[in-house]
Amino acid sequence: MFNYLTKAPYTGNNEAILATAGFGNPYFLTYRQALSIGRQVRKGERGIGLQRIVWVEEVIKGAKRKVRKPKRFTVFNIDQTEEVKAESEAA
Repeated sequence: MFNYLTKAPYTGNNEAILATAGFGNPYFLTYRQALSIGRQVRKGERGIGLQRIVWVEEVIKGAKRKVRKPKRFTVFNIDQTEEVKAESEAA
């Protein structure tokens, strides 16, 4: 299971979640990534929720500290998207 744009593999629980999602195509991307390459998620498609751990700076009792927190994001299989046609092509 890979990110369509970066070709980076998904790891850990994210890999397991995507592997059991039932898609034949191993490439996934976020909604914004799809838009950035001229693709649109088809209406009615449901994304797959994943999470990654990020470092966040917090102020705790007046002191700044970096802590690890989960960040959730949603991905779609490339097969759930379609190319967006320009207005000049649609007519």
